[in-house]
This record gives sequence, structure tokens and C-alpha cells, in this order.
Amino acid sequence: MSGTVKTHEITRAHVQAAYAFTDEIVENYPKRLTGSKSCHRASERIRAELHRYCDTGSVKVEEFDVHPQAFLKYIPGLVILYFACVLLLFFNLPIAAFVGFALGLAVFIAQFVFYREMLDRLFPKVKGFNVHGSVEPAGEVKQQVVVCAHFDAAYVFQILTNVPKLYFPIMMVGILLLVIGPLVSLAASIMWFYGMVLPLWVPMAMLVGGVFEIPFLFFTTNEVTPGAGDNIMAVAIMAEIAKLFGEPKKSGGNCLQNTRLIFASFDAEECGIRGARAFIKKHRQELEGTRTYVLNMDTIYLLKHLNFFDADLNSTVRVSRQMAEECVAIARSLGYHATVSRMSPGGGSTDAAAFGEAGIDATNICAMSFQLKDYEQGFVYHTPNDYSKHIEPEAVEAILKVVRQYILDKDAAAART
Repeated sequence: MSGTVKTHEITRAHVQAAYAFTDEIVENYPKRLTGSKSCHRASERIRAELHRYCDTGSVKVEEFDVHPQAFLKYIPGLVILYFACVLLLFFNLPIAAFVGFALGLAVFIAQFVFYREMLDRLFPKVKGFNVHGSVEPAGEVKQQVVVCAHFDAAYVFQILTNVPKLYFPIMMVGILLLVIGPLVSLAASIMWFYGMVLPLWVPMAMLVGGVFEIPFLFFTTNEVTPGAGDNIMAVAIMAEIAKLFGEPKKSGGNCLQNTRLIFASFDAEECGIRGARAFIKKHRQELEGTRTYVLNMDTIYLLKHLNFFDADLNSTVRVSRQMAEECVAIARSLGYHATVSRMSPGGGSTDAAAFGEAGIDATNICAMSFQLKDYEQGFVYHTPNDYSKHIEPEAVEAILKVVRQYILDKDAAAART
């Protein structure tokens, strides 16, 4: 290890402190939707926690504009548009149907697959709040490690909560119909041009198949998950890492020689990683001016699912495979089973993707399977049951140890250059 001062070893006390902080946030700041008073108050509580360990004057809460309802609340509109376009096919108006179907598919791809802000200005604007602080090294800054996690909570996914075994087939069939619609209407438009009519059984089949679209009318209501595993436990782990490296420095020593640590907690992850993107936009110069490694943490539940991403955002964004492999090697050296993984198509995204989009080395650390086929196996993710009692202490301890060792190894390597 490079510094003259050692960090604390990870003990059960650190794990217990992470649970205590998680339960405090979940109980005192419920329904943490971006833009809500509860979410703003939670950001202030996280600021106070980081202030205890980060360098004096480094902890800040930064506002940004965001339209959170634009991420999911357009989905009922897509369902209505689907049935409207099917009716247009019944009345032999295939070109109008094609325009409608194509528009719906374009919106879905932009908003759900790539998390673009195509519809944001159509929904109310609110303030989001990112929190961050830092711990400077004893010597010259040669690199920096960002340890981050989001603190906003998600809407409850009603299909996943009420019929988890049907979540995967409903999702897949619903998406398939969105793709079939433009193809069928395009074919019908070509037939119409040549004086032919689409057989009646085709729109009839699409109407019957539309039963799989109906659950998307209620994909989310106004119910909000407690968000312990997704994602306050990750925020608590971040705070414990700040403690591990910040307390020795405040006591007169410094564990690190050449590595700046940045601790960040983002808002608006659950409405399309808007908070992380806002942070990167504001701090791009600092992030690009110094060699940066990002350890994002999201969805902490079971040790057996410990994994590190090399691709995120529905597998459309590359993040650092090298970082993922380094973390896996550390985990295995500590006696844990771990794998390099990726966010599966349809699984969504984590804030690591925002850094990957910007060309900044990042990986996501999680302890949950993102394979959609596993969603039926008693998941509490995005349900009303997302409390800390469903999180394994062993998973929390493992991630604490991996993150700590990653930072120490990076600093030791920097000291040799």
C-alpha cells in the first residue's frame, strides 16, 4: 500500500453503519421521486454525511433542471396510439397507421432503449439535486476515483409486483407488437398503392394481441418503492468508503499519495440517468483533465450475484471491461465469486452508462442478476418490498472490501509511475 497511514479494515461495524444509514433514509425520506420535497431533504442528509468525512469546503449540492415524468409516463400514450393505429388499418388508412406506428416505435426506442430526452419538454420541469465531495491525496494528484450511487427512488413496476412470472413474456410481446405495427402498416401501404386491401384477419389479430399492451396502461401508478437495495444501500456504502479514507486524514494522516477521491450521489437516475448526465456536463473539464476511474454502485441484494459491468444502458453503451476485470480479480482474491456482466437488453441502465457515453472509464458494481428471466424469482427490485431486510450483509461487506482494495491498488500503481 502506498500511503504512510492505513485505512481502517472493513469490520461488521461498517456493515451495520451502512444498514443504519439505509434504514434512516428509507424511513425518514420516503417516496423519493426526483423533484419531491422528500428527495431534496434526502440530498441534504447525504450532504451532511459526506461533510463528516470529506475535505472541508468540498461538499456541495448542485441543482439541475429535469423533467422526470418524461421517462415513463408517456407509456400509456403509446398503448392508446397502438389501438388507434390498429383501427386505422380496419378503415383501410394504412399510411396514417404507418405514421402513427412509426412515431410510437421511434419514441419507445429513443426514450426506453437509449434514454434520450425526446419528450422531456412536454412534461413538467422540476429541480434535481446532485451531492458530491472529495478527499485530496497527500501528494500530487495523478488520478482520481469517483465512487458514486443514486439516491432517488423509482415508481413501483406494477407488472413486476403483481405478476412477476409474467413480467418477461408481457414485456417481450408488448415490445414485439410495437415493432410489428410499423412493418404491417408499411406492407398495407404498399398494397394500398397497388389497389389491394390488407386482409381483415391481420388487424383483427393485432387487436387481439393488443391484450398484451393493456398492462402497460398501468405499468406505473403513483406508488413509489422504498428503494433500499435500489439504491440507498449503495449510497450508504459510498459514505462508508468516504469514512474509511476521510477519517484518517482528518485525524492527521492520509491513506493516499496520488489519488483524489470523489464521492457523488446522483438524483434522477430512475428517470433516465439525467442526474449523472447533468453532473458530467457541469464537471466535464475536471473529469477529462485528470485520469478518472468511476466505480458506480447500483442494486445491492445478494452476494451470489456480485458482478461488474462492461456494458450498460440495455447493452448499448460500452463501459470499462478492464475496470470490471480488475474488480473481479480483487473480489476473487478476497474469496468471493464474481463475474464480468452487462446490463441485458430491456434491463435498463445505471449511472455508469452516463460516464461510458462521455468516454470516461467506469463500471457498475451490483449484487443482482440483470437477466430478465430471473425477474420471477422473488425480486423486490422496483416493488413495494424493497427494504434492507432483503439485502445480504455479506454482499455489503464484499462490496466495501472490493472498493477499498481497488482504490488502494490504484494509488499504489500511481505511486510507482
